[in-house]
Amino acid sequence: MKIHRLSILSLTTVLVLSLNCSRVGDEKSIAVSLEGEDWGIQFDPSTEILNPDFNVGSLELTAVPGNFRNINRSYRGPIWIRKSFEITKDQHDQSLALQLGRIYQSDEVFINGVLIGKNNSAFGEKPDTYSFGRPRIYPIPHHLILEGENSIVVKIDSDLSTSAGIITGPIRILTYEEAIEENLYDSLVELIFVGFYLFIALFFFINYFKMRDKKEYLSFSILALIFSAFELSRNESRFFLWDNFTGYKFIEYGFLLILPYAFIKFIQDFFELKRFKYQLVYLFSQLLFLIVFLVIPKPVFWYNFIGYWDIHLLFVIGYAVYLTFQKLKDNVRGAWIHIIALCYLLYAILKEVLIERGYLGAVSSLETSFLVYLLLMTLALRFQFLLMKRKLQNRFDRLKEADSMREKIFFYMDAMITKPLLNMKDKLRMYREGVEKTKEKAILKEVMGIQSSIDSVMDDIIELSRLEVMKEVPFRDQINFVSFIKDVIPDDEITYSIKVHPDTEIYNSLDLVNSIVVRLVDFPPFKEFSHNDLIITQDLKGNVHFRFLLFHSNPKVTTRLFNELIESYETLSPNKVKWAIIQEIARLLGAKMDFKIIKRKYLKIDLGLKATAPSQSQMPVKSSGNPPPARVVQTPNAKEDWKVTLKKLWNRLKEVEIKLPDLKKKKK
Repeated sequence: MKIHRLSILSLTTVLVLSLNCSRVGDEKSIAVSLEGEDWGIQFDPSTEILNPDFNVGSLELTAVPGNFRNINRSYRGPIWIRKSFEITKDQHDQSLALQLGRIYQSDEVFINGVLIGKNNSAFGEKPDTYSFGRPRIYPIPHHLILEGENSIVVKIDSDLSTSAGIITGPIRILTYEEAIEENLYDSLVELIFVGFYLFIALFFFINYFKMRDKKEYLSFSILALIFSAFELSRNESRFFLWDNFTGYKFIEYGFLLILPYAFIKFIQDFFELKRFKYQLVYLFSQLLFLIVFLVIPKPVFWYNFIGYWDIHLLFVIGYAVYLTFQKLKDNVRGAWIHIIALCYLLYAILKEVLIERGYLGAVSSLETSFLVYLLLMTLALRFQFLLMKRKLQNRFDRLKEADSMREKIFFYMDAMITKPLLNMKDKLRMYREGVEKTKEKAILKEVMGIQSSIDSVMDDIIELSRLEVMKEVPFRDQINFVSFIKDVIPDDEITYSIKVHPDTEIYNSLDLVNSIVVRLVDFPPFKEFSHNDLIITQDLKGNVHFRFLLFHSNPKVTTRLFNELIESYETLSPNKVKWAIIQEIARLLGAKMDFKIIKRKYLKIDLGLKATAPSQSQMPVKSSGNPPPARVVQTPNAKEDWKVTLKKLWNRLKEVEIKLPDLKKKKK
């Protein structure tokens, strides 16, 4: 995974550097830039414009590069453009060449009235039958160009319905070596883009074979491969392999015709959508157009057809945008990334259409936009993979937790239930062998008691095992603490008071908070203590504390319970299991739990929970006005004096400190 990410990052860096760093010496090598709005244009088959004495002032001016079809759409015939330029002595001493942009459809170029090139052929020796859309490089004979003023005339002939002229730049005179190098450089940049497309296609194609259920990987790799083939069929370096313009044009238009279908298919797989009703009909219609091209092998006809066909690409992108917005409403992951990529792709397609028709003189962004689309969708697909991997990991963790819980349950069952079951077995054997009916009833009663204790222990074992395998609280809720805690503390079970700001809020698992409070109140060993009181306070940070104070007249009972709670759990007992449950709940709640002995007879337990108090009052609030009445458990009259004494002590409590009564005075 790291290698793949590093490769993508490295290639992206190289691409950005190659696109943003201009080659050294490019501007210095340009002798004359011929681009501008000072070209004279003539819509007339007459060749008088080649005459050195021709009156240039009679011509209308136009901008070159440009689409002359937009100036006069009804005219069909030769279009002439002419311009004068200056050559210095230093420039004249170099071997110069004329570099033109993409020309539609055919051209003848004259310098000072002499033909120097025709249809991509120097001096018109072997002119190509078809060469529209290709850049031109024509060497200029040294004896032909003059120091000082020179003239250039270009004759354009076009049977194309939408284009006629020099559609794109550059249009300039520079050294022949630099012109060739510039052409190769542009081809290399396009090949770098193709390399990116192929790399991404191969990456997802390999991943598809590892995960056959990920259909979007296959459709994405096919989409990248189709666009790679489309770009390769347009690159100038293709003629080094096979010098056949018609063959490459057929391949180019063939991949272009099936590209929209592959694009729609990927979006459907990415968002897990069904095919629309006539989707296959759309595909077959594109293949039918390709068959028509094969039957009519005329690149001019192909170009004219594609000139109208490419308008529907805007509807294809619009359909993709519509689907993506529908997924945005459903909060589907990856929809935002896809809409960003689509916006840039839509902009690039609009720009390309305007450039091809000569309405916009700019550099094409089609390759860059598609690369951005592929990279962004690669990011979205990898996010989906990581989310899927995370879900699988969570499922594995849950299975692991279940397996761990099962092992813990068996361990606790063996430790806690084996002995009672053996005891029950002995009792049942005694029952079968018994003769006296009175003893049989006693034995049955003991067996029923053992069974009841086992049921209680089993519930605690399952709960403890469940809590131990949990790593964090599954659900958290935010609620007002005071109103919540009043409903939590069992009625008539414990004496308590609340000294917490009424607007304090707690954000935690309310079920577990309720469970730990109830379990502390109902903890069986605490029932042995004559007094069990609870005060709920708030510290300076706003956190709340449950402070239990238990009293027993026999210090040995207090010490024995304290030691039992802090000792290791090598040997289990029902009370130890219940206490372990309390400790596990405290762990999950992120609570701090502290207990200690005070004056030998008092056992203090402090449970601290995070809470949020109002900013204007972070200090604990002392009870004022009408404090909530303390719920007092009804005890025998012999213990009534202790309760009254403890109530007086609570009224004198400070923030944290607890003042204990002088028991010696009470004994007197």
